[in-house]
Amino acid sequence: MAALYRLSNRAAVGLALLGTLGILLMVVHVTLDVVLRSTLSVSIPATVELVTRYYLITLALLPLGWVEWRRGMIAVEALEGVMGQRLVRFSDVLVSLLSAVVYAVLAIATWDKAMEQYAIGSYVMSLNFPMPVWPTYFVLPIAFALAAVVCVVRVPFLARGAAHPAATPDER
Repeated sequence: MAALYRLSNRAAVGLALLGTLGILLMVVHVTLDVVLRSTLSVSIPATVELVTRYYLITLALLPLGWVEWRRGMIAVEALEGVMGQRLVRFSDVLVSLLSAVVYAVLAIATWDKAMEQYAIGSYVMSLNFPMPVWPTYFVLPIAFALAAVVCVVRVPFLARGAAHPAATPDER
């Protein structure tokens, strides 16, 4: 279990770093496009398509596993004050398992769509250049699958009432 914990933690952090890289590339790309357009009246081809089809998908979805790992999703704890410690643990486990099921369903559904787009070689035309967009369809199932794995790996910690694994500094 410890190996699965470390693997899912590293994968979540790795995908979050890829999302960060996507943000950095987007900022550089858009800034360069604006500067070139303002100074030389030249625009970088396919900027809009790259931002909407690659960068935004990357920065929105790749860190999903990391956010789940850090328990950074929105949580409503209105009833936890009146619940006992056992009931809170049960509730946390139930929410984590339900989240894993939802993420798994989303991963399967988006995988089918990604395979469909791959099979047809999906692309968009930008200034007479066919820009492939099928690779971005694979970001969704990867992100959802990792989030599901993180939710499942977290269950034993929640069931024991142990401190959340993300709280240990040596595993970050």
